[in-house]
Amino acid sequence: MDQNTGRKRKYIFMYPDIARPTIGEIEKGRAPRERLAGFYQLKEQGWDVEISDSRWEGKLSVVRRRFKRYFTIPSVKMFKDWWPADVIVIKDDFSLFLTLSAKMLGKKLVYLDSMFAIPKSNIRKYFIKLNLLFSDKIICFSETQADLWANTFGVSRSKFLVSHYCVDVDFYRQNHTVEIIKSKNIIAIGRDVGRDFYILIDAVKEKEFPLTLVTLPYLLSDVDVLPKYVSVKEKLSYEELFRLYSQSSISVVSLKGALTYPSGIRAVMEAMLQGVPVIATRTPVLEEYFSHGKDILFVEASSVKDLSEKIDSLFKDEALAIKLSERAVSKMESDFSLVHYVKDLGNYLAKT
Repeated sequence: MDQNTGRKRKYIFMYPDIARPTIGEIEKGRAPRERLAGFYQLKEQGWDVEISDSRWEGKLSVVRRRFKRYFTIPSVKMFKDWWPADVIVIKDDFSLFLTLSAKMLGKKLVYLDSMFAIPKSNIRKYFIKLNLLFSDKIICFSETQADLWANTFGVSRSKFLVSHYCVDVDFYRQNHTVEIIKSKNIIAIGRDVGRDFYILIDAVKEKEFPLTLVTLPYLLSDVDVLPKYVSVKEKLSYEELFRLYSQSSISVVSLKGALTYPSGIRAVMEAMLQGVPVIATRTPVLEEYFSHGKDILFVEASSVKDLSEKIDSLFKDEALAIKLSERAVSKMESDFSLVHYVKDLGNYLAKT
């Protein structure tokens, strides 16, 4: 096996839902190249990599999706996919069944971006620790997160490999059409439970600036009636999303307190590459990536006053908004281009 390229080994990538159709979307330029977490780029470079979608196909796929939060229901074809592989790469939540299956079959196992909130239940912690111990490597997007998990679960820090999250800069920049502060429109995007849209809605309540939320309805379930200045979008094409950015002056990524995983990172990055200045809740992970007052404005979690004042500061100070936008674009292009992540991923997998 070539330790520098890993091309003499076969790698199987597994995702939280069916993934193969995304290859066609990337090739047609309809989706950014980071969507498959490095798979597409490794394949372009000649690696022997394949996707196993077997769990999400067939009559039992609906059942598997429904119960995946609690336990894994395998498929026979999944094991057929695994049989010729040397390394299994799981881009999904930890699964003790998958972990032990890989070990029993003599496969190397790598978890990729599988670390989210640390559970409160001691039983769940115990099962996660078993996954950490039996897997070969865990690749995540934050040094602070890796340190926290190693300390919390008593697992060697060397097992955690870090590559900062990166995006397809060219895809986002070719669609950049924004003019800074041409209107007082605010956009907020997010589809995970770490978002705090209620704080944002409250922060603009008296101002009544147009606010567009791109999210899933269940994340707003506690709002009986949305204010007239708030509009909600659910499923958008990238073309529609970029059009919204082109009409927005500020992007707000409002998050709940005490988050230790990279919630909001994609929303921050895509807004920056669209030239829209970003306000985000301060988290250890986001502070690892960006600098307050230089390429982003951070606010404290749950502080309506802080968020309201930061929004006002950008609307009142166009020079500040333009400075943040320009520096953020430069930071993205130099530090978070997809090439950096793919290089790290290739090195990590080759040495697993």
